[in-house]
Amino acid sequence: MFTIYLMNRIDVLNLEWTSYPSRDRNIASLICNYLRIQGYHVVEESIFNGFYAINKYKPTLLFITNGVGARINFQLVKYASLKGIKVVTLTSEGNFKDDINSLPEFLWGWNKDHCLYEDVNMQWSERTRKLILSRFPELKKKIKVSGAVGFDYYKIVPTIEKEGFLKKHNKGHYYKVIGVGCWDFSPFNRADHRYESTVKTYKSDVIARFVKDRDLFNHVIQNLVKNNEDILFVLKEHPGNTMGYYESAIDGCEKYDNVLILKQESIVDCIAISDFWISYESTTNIEAWMLGKQTCLINPTGIDFPRANVYRGTPNYKTAEEMQNAINTFYVTHLLPYFLELKDERSKVIHDIIEWEDGLNHVRVGNQIISLLQSECYKIKSLKRLLFIPLKLRYAIAIRIKNSYSYKKYHNFDIQELQLNSKSIKEALLLFYKNRGLTLNKLKNINCK
Repeated sequence: MFTIYLMNRIDVLNLEWTSYPSRDRNIASLICNYLRIQGYHVVEESIFNGFYAINKYKPTLLFITNGVGARINFQLVKYASLKGIKVVTLTSEGNFKDDINSLPEFLWGWNKDHCLYEDVNMQWSERTRKLILSRFPELKKKIKVSGAVGFDYYKIVPTIEKEGFLKKHNKGHYYKVIGVGCWDFSPFNRADHRYESTVKTYKSDVIARFVKDRDLFNHVIQNLVKNNEDILFVLKEHPGNTMGYYESAIDGCEKYDNVLILKQESIVDCIAISDFWISYESTTNIEAWMLGKQTCLINPTGIDFPRANVYRGTPNYKTAEEMQNAINTFYVTHLLPYFLELKDERSKVIHDIIEWEDGLNHVRVGNQIISLLQSECYKIKSLKRLLFIPLKLRYAIAIRIKNSYSYKKYHNFDIQELQLNSKSIKEALLLFYKNRGLTLNKLKNINCK
């Protein structure tokens, strides 16, 4: 048994929801490959097989890009911590609103214990770290700033060619392409599992406004699709959407030939092949700016609702008529109305959110993980982990019940797909470091705050 333990043990175990190149998957693979380049043994696995993977590999450290975004994420973080495993988590949606009252929702999420079990939680910016510590000063030693890792991807990985992307989806006859990053309106639907926490966060009039905006957004998009048959509209659904086209505010668009609705396709590719990018509310606007794309909002009832600061850097067109005028103007002048005027706002937004734009935020996280791996402090195992036996059994059974949610998620996790994507990211990383003269020793000196 002791020999098997040594064979199985690894340095870092990473657990995520998807094997395809989603936002969190890309973030995780950047960090995991940096650790491999530095000589560490890393395994990337499905979060739905998390309990088994933790027990099989006995990692020194567990790394998850979001420790509180779903119940299973938090359960695995807590389980690993109570087993004496070091834990590092990131923040997937790290652009918190400057509202101390809504802070607990972002910080704790599914962590109903309100106890930070991980050794380190990485925040996107000094702004959000200060916001957290103003409310929870006792977390000072555990909250660090890595910068927003997801935005490194745009500096490192080559984007897909437009022609090849369109041919892949049998849309090669289109020359004009407009991308739409769908918002997830699901939490405002009573049938969604997040509705209970939503009503605790937002007042009834705010919820009613979001519901109204969903319908109006849908009206605008359908009008644009119907009146611009020569333009392909690429509608990218939010990965967290649980209720389909209706709560993506694109219901009805699927019947048009000049529409391509995607969910699992990489957001990077969707933005890269678009002439410009439309959203209701999304940090994908920053991703578009990183790729040199112009952006605009469709906020039918205005921009004055509870939100982060990204909207300040992009113009808003309330109606189908305003949006149509913007489209017409763009394809004549190559400029969206009022976009240039907001250049200074975009620069401020980028700094407030990302912290560093050097493409090395994944290195900052990796070096923090290495520091923990090399530290001599060992966590004491807790017998409380025995309380997780029913949970472990439940998930072990769930991934074997055909057509269950966990079964579908687990069996859609393609290890071969993950390995191929991870290999291409590693190659891109090595080239990125080489082009900037960054040796392994130089990289080790790049640290988080």
